[in-house]
Amino acid sequence: MRHKNLSFVFCLTLLFGIANAAFSQTDVYLRIYTKTFQRIDIDVYPFAAEGGAEISEVMASVISNDLWMSGFFKVNVKSGAPAADGAAGSRALAAVSGKYFTSGNNITVQPHVIDLASGRTILKNDYSDAVTRQRYLLHKISDDIVYSLTGERGIARTKIAFVKEKGENVKEIAVMDYDGQNVVELTNNRSINLSPAWSPDGSKLCYSTFKDNNLDLYVMNLQTNTLARLSNVQGLNSAAAWSPDGANIALTLTQDGNAEIYLLEVEKKKLRRLTYNNAIDSSPSWSPSNREMAFTSDRSGTPQIYIMDSDGLNVRRLTFEGSYNDSPAWSPRGDKIAFVSRTASGFDIYTIDVTGENLMRLTDSSGSNEDPSWSPNGFSLIFSSNRSGRKALYSMFWDGSDQKPITSGGTHYMPAWSPRIN
Repeated sequence: MRHKNLSFVFCLTLLFGIANAAFSQTDVYLRIYTKTFQRIDIDVYPFAAEGGAEISEVMASVISNDLWMSGFFKVNVKSGAPAADGAAGSRALAAVSGKYFTSGNNITVQPHVIDLASGRTILKNDYSDAVTRQRYLLHKISDDIVYSLTGERGIARTKIAFVKEKGENVKEIAVMDYDGQNVVELTNNRSINLSPAWSPDGSKLCYSTFKDNNLDLYVMNLQTNTLARLSNVQGLNSAAAWSPDGANIALTLTQDGNAEIYLLEVEKKKLRRLTYNNAIDSSPSWSPSNREMAFTSDRSGTPQIYIMDSDGLNVRRLTFEGSYNDSPAWSPRGDKIAFVSRTASGFDIYTIDVTGENLMRLTDSSGSNEDPSWSPNGFSLIFSSNRSGRKALYSMFWDGSDQKPITSGGTHYMPAWSPRIN
């Protein structure tokens, strides 16, 4: 339906006939302070199986993937049990093993993480939950391991919201675990629903929908499963981004004749216009400081990435290379902005420092790679790509390494990575 967010705004403004009209822990054992470091070796062993080897292998697989995706660890999958003397020739910092047992509909997992050099126990707790929530329990264990070893909160319990295409004019909002499991459709209105955006505490999700014959902005409370309309001015109410403090939503409106960025005060539903330009201004993305936002504008003649203060002042251009740059996504660490640029093969994802330096190309494949969204720790991105023939969601690390599919068997795009949900 679209190639880029800005193209999407152009098409929709034309559709409306108004074009050109005038986002109990243990003590920290090893704290890591630098972003540029070599991954730490960690050994992961199968958990002692009461319910069979198959379940044990699933446990080790989930935890291994979680530790790898944290960005800190090089995971060595082992067999058997850790050696009694601890190190036993391993180069790893720590070893993860454990056991589990089931009782009725409940499961208890007892991980054991040890420092291989000293034999000291780093983490050893009981974790219990319903058997149906086994994967969540394992994600929690992984997050606790990450925190115990690094002082960084893990991301294994985060979610991904995205658009799931079910027909030419049917696009629903769905949510899944960060590793692609447990997909749940949140909307079922048989309309076009787009651009999901998380509240900073992860309890709400706003999105744009045509269900009322205008592209209105709605918010869904995920805790109470209730829905409320936030903005329904005539024209587009799209490309919403929640401020880090939760008080405001930046969004694109076309009520003035062309696409402009507005600030919506969430509680009072009060709108304030931020951009004043004859060009199209769209796709706002907040800085983690809450004081600035990046956005796309074609005020220079071609779509480029700009930064402005959150009150709309002090606008400055960030990108100067490339004839079509769009979809800015500000890293939670504050130092980089990911965006999409048109290349000879389609669209690819780049990052650039907020100073305008260190432009880096992350994807380089046939087709289009779009919709970048950062993990809450700033180490990974999720994005959409049609490199396999239809749009699916992929993940990669901040430097473009380890690109792998997260979804399959459908058409999926516009991903939004949640904040940490505990």
